[in-house]
Amino acid sequence: MLSRKSQHSHEYPDDIFDDTRMTFGEHLEELRMRMIRALVGLVALMCVGFVLDGIGSAVGDPRIGIGKPMFDVITHPVETQVRDFYYRRTMKAQEEKLKDKQTSVEDEVERVRKKLNENGNALSELTDEERRILLGAPQEMPVMIPVAAFTPVFGQPKEGAPTEIVTTIKVYPGYISSFSSQGDALVGAKGYLTTLSAQESLVVYFKVSIVCGIVLASPWLLYQFWAFVGAGMYPHEKRYIRIIFLPSLILFVAGVLLCQFVVLPGAVKALLKFNEWLKIDPDIRLNEWLGLALILPLVFGLSFQTPLVMIFLNRIGMFSAADYLRKWRGACFVLALFAALITPTPDLVTMGYLFVPMYGLYLAGIVFCYYFPGFDPADADQPAAEEIAV
Repeated sequence: MLSRKSQHSHEYPDDIFDDTRMTFGEHLEELRMRMIRALVGLVALMCVGFVLDGIGSAVGDPRIGIGKPMFDVITHPVETQVRDFYYRRTMKAQEEKLKDKQTSVEDEVERVRKKLNENGNALSELTDEERRILLGAPQEMPVMIPVAAFTPVFGQPKEGAPTEIVTTIKVYPGYISSFSSQGDALVGAKGYLTTLSAQESLVVYFKVSIVCGIVLASPWLLYQFWAFVGAGMYPHEKRYIRIIFLPSLILFVAGVLLCQFVVLPGAVKALLKFNEWLKIDPDIRLNEWLGLALILPLVFGLSFQTPLVMIFLNRIGMFSAADYLRKWRGACFVLALFAALITPTPDLVTMGYLFVPMYGLYLAGIVFCYYFPGFDPADADQPAAEEIAV
């Protein structure tokens, strides 16, 4: 009777790669061929993306394309949150400072203008309230009113009558500015991301297109990588990778989606609260936001591999479910430190968004390790009968 070791050696003998052995130069040639194929596939998908972006712009459908629609998805969280920031501030200012301006304002305006003239038109000599009164005083504005607007009341105009009436009205500048800001926010006519150079938007678009091309070409790229590396693996090693691939992919995609649609909007909103508190206008640069919007989802996707790492360490006998549960305080500290170091921003908000799901996944990993225990180190000291040749 053969021992288990002998059976294992017979199942995977040393000459399993006899038919596929290659020299070092042949390995390099194989690697070069796989890299060229992967690069050709990536460039081809990027070119398809550029063509689709052009078609989408030509037909006026923003959903057609790859790089441009994804660019809108990446910038959507910060655009909407900054837009809402300015809208809330405008509405609050209108409610607090512009209400009841029509009552007894003329005397106040005259008094402030007299003080301004006495100080040589120096605005610095006015208080905030006096400056608000002066800047909010009603001013004359020329308007053109179409005569057709009065038709329902006065009837049809006589033949040869003017079609427009030119006159002036008094308006409050504060209201004009407030309504303009509200209109920009409601219509979406204003962009809230800025560039500091003419070529910055072009560079950012190419960066997004390259990332989209890598993501779309990832099955082809992984196939080329697997074709090169998998040829040197034993069948049982390939089986382990196939088993762990799908859960790893699901966790990675879940981390990316959580970051893109929950974490980024929430983090931007929370951080802009400090601008609102300190009364500072946010001026977010496109390139800087792109760095955060591309790196942070990747960080979340990789961090969501925590349960798989725990299960791996459990299977090889380094930690058990009881060890993980007993050391939950230390794990809490390590995960918090990891979240603080790996997030690209130094704020506690983004760190908290990463730490909370990671710790939840840590607890889920304990449950998986409990129901699927791995190797017990205590059994290593007891020689199994099946390991002894008879």
